Amino acid sequence: MKKLKVYIASAYSNGWMPDNVRRQIEAKHILMDYGFIPFAPLENHFSEIFKHRKESDWMEWDLEWLKVCDILIRIRSYENNNEVISPGSDKEMEIAKQNDILIFQFNSLKDLEHWAKHFNKNQL
Repeated sequence: MKKLKVYIASAYSNGWMPDNVRRQIEAKHILMDYGFIPFAPLENHFSEIFKHRKESDWMEWDLEWLKVCDILIRIRSYENNNEVISPGSDKEMEIAKQNDILIFQFNSLKDLEHWAKHFNKNQL
């Protein structure tokens, strides 16, 4: 059976950046635990430490990876009960729609784990 490639979209620069990166890496591990092949673009945070690139360079690179994925998941984040806006995630969702990539949105990692555990991979 084909393993599904999943692009993880979530806030990066809005909100507390280390927490945003951590959340996406945790999502990656959840998806791996359930047999998906996840792509976590916020891991670029660590590449940026070693070599600075313009944000537009990173976004271009990420969007090319998105185009080969089967699914985009968006993990929303909240501070003080208010959703953290994410223009980058909005753009990623727009590109996913244009490329007929399935989109699922989650308010928590617990919701993501429940979905990953029960997702019927035959529905693609």
